[in-house]
Amino acid sequence: MSLDFALKDFVRKRGITYPYVLTIALVIALAIFMIYFSTSLGLNLLFQYLTEGEKDIDNEYYFSGAINSIYSQFNTLILGLILFLAFAIVVIISTTLIKNKKRDIAIMKALGTLPGRLYSFYLLEVYIIFFIGFLLGFIFGLIAFGMLSLIMILLGMKVLFHIDLYYTLILFSSCVIGIFVISGFSLRKIGHQQITKSFSKDIPYVYNASKKMTIIPRWLSKLGFNFKIAITNTIRRKREFIRFLFIFSLIFLLIFTLGLGTIVLNSSSQEWIRKSQDENIVIIGHEDVIDSYADMYKMFSDPEISIDEDDIDFTDPRYLFNINLISEIHGIEEIREIDQRLIKFCDVKEVDGYYYYDAEEEGRGGYEIVGQGRKGNYPIVGVNPDDIIQEFEIEGRFFDNDDSYDNMTIGDGLAYNFFDYPLDQSLRIKDLDHKFHISGVIIDSFFAGYAGYIGLDIFQEDLNFTNNEINFILLKIKNNSYEDIDEELEKIIENNLGGGFGCLLLEAIFEENLTYLSTLTLYPIILIIVMGFISILSLFNYQKANLIEKAKDFLIMRAVGAKKKSLKKILFLEALFVIIPSLLISLGIGMIFNSIFLIDRAYMPPLFIPFIGISILFGTMIIFNYLSLIPIMKRIDQFSIKDFELY
Repeated sequence: MSLDFALKDFVRKRGITYPYVLTIALVIALAIFMIYFSTSLGLNLLFQYLTEGEKDIDNEYYFSGAINSIYSQFNTLILGLILFLAFAIVVIISTTLIKNKKRDIAIMKALGTLPGRLYSFYLLEVYIIFFIGFLLGFIFGLIAFGMLSLIMILLGMKVLFHIDLYYTLILFSSCVIGIFVISGFSLRKIGHQQITKSFSKDIPYVYNASKKMTIIPRWLSKLGFNFKIAITNTIRRKREFIRFLFIFSLIFLLIFTLGLGTIVLNSSSQEWIRKSQDENIVIIGHEDVIDSYADMYKMFSDPEISIDEDDIDFTDPRYLFNINLISEIHGIEEIREIDQRLIKFCDVKEVDGYYYYDAEEEGRGGYEIVGQGRKGNYPIVGVNPDDIIQEFEIEGRFFDNDDSYDNMTIGDGLAYNFFDYPLDQSLRIKDLDHKFHISGVIIDSFFAGYAGYIGLDIFQEDLNFTNNEINFILLKIKNNSYEDIDEELEKIIENNLGGGFGCLLLEAIFEENLTYLSTLTLYPIILIIVMGFISILSLFNYQKANLIEKAKDFLIMRAVGAKKKSLKKILFLEALFVIIPSLLISLGIGMIFNSIFLIDRAYMPPLFIPFIGISILFGTMIIFNYLSLIPIMKRIDQFSIKDFELY
């Protein structure tokens, strides 16, 4: 009986129910599209691919360090906001549908229908609308993602596809529960109302037009007749105002968070890579070493490149040399700094440490043994800390020559994935039979952040290199000077090291990694465009909402001499009263969100940047607020006495 009634009512009033289905489908499609689009960029579920054994990529270390962590954190925040927005819109739509059924419910109650029957009739109809909308939205979302994936593949970008169950189930189950609890509460509340009271919709039946306004509305109403009418309409339909205020605040919060977060993450991550690789760097060494070293930097941005100990033995005698053999490079004016290094793949083991937690963190102070005895094979680089060219972004400190025997510095990829608490632990290098305490963690693009750095003299001593052997040198040169010294360097290298050695400018690889980071902004930029479209659509719907009910007011106002221009200003102001507080709410909450989720290591922009962003968003919404009134005013021109309702 309930299902039969719900289906018949769904079809009978398809002019009302179909738009609700379409709206839910579009919202769900957006959420599904964003879920799959974000995971396709490898920002959130890459670790799940690897742990499940689905080796879709050759480079298992690809994008798994600090930058991945902060992007994933940001991505999770955005996904959470999108899911909450979808949930909120679905629940609000369902509740609005039930409120629009108030007269039908009142008539059925008058005919003797039991309240329990009413709940089952209309709640089941709401669920039918939701299920159909969710199914259509899921299909539309996958189709949209498939089309974008095809475009990305044609542009040469790698797309990872993974069937999502986690976020989709959260979205579906939360909507089902939300409809039952929130929309169901509205339905039960209507069911207990007196029949005469059920005929009012968004305007409360207890509304008193003679009641004095509060300070702010009273002050605004003094600005003119149009302001007064717009404020009166807003107060009369405060429930509708609150619903749209909530939706607009969420939409603007998403746009603001995306915009500010994109600026912060892009500028911060590029600065970290700039510090890690530096510009105008030339490497000197054997050609095999140079090629492998260059590829180890490419591993940061290319999931299909991987170098390991089976590809090259860096300590092969053919690759070793002494810097004194090419001492002539010290006389080249264009060379600003010289950094000699020794690299080798080594078997390593995580060493347990003692992590101290204070009373605020765990409720009681104390120590805990941390570490899982992990083992691996990673590149270890010997450096002289006084000569190192890069100025890494670091947590802790880089070891110095005074404590290099006991301390080392590791990359962020190694720190995040090989240790529990790296700064409280140590690393044993089995090849050297030497244990080093971790003094610092750097954000490093070399070998995707899975490299360790120790003192060059300690490395040479442990390897029994008695002639200060190294296998490559990094040179920091003046801007745009490589072409001027290229031939001179090649000549020095060939004359002193032999034909197998050479040099390479690493600038191209540096630019590739920066370009890769720039592509990560594709996700938020597309999402900002989509959310902007949704905000414009929501603005239009707010203007159009209950337009038929407003027909009486407009016809009366026109009858007493109100001009069409005045009606347009009233509608414009009503939307403005929603836009302004929504923007202020989104600014406040957005600043808090970005500070909480992005403050860690990120470079926050000057304070005026968020306000400029909000100003641009405000100006855009003002323009579209005005433009959205054009079709609405045409509809108002068509109003007649026929638009008066019986009740």
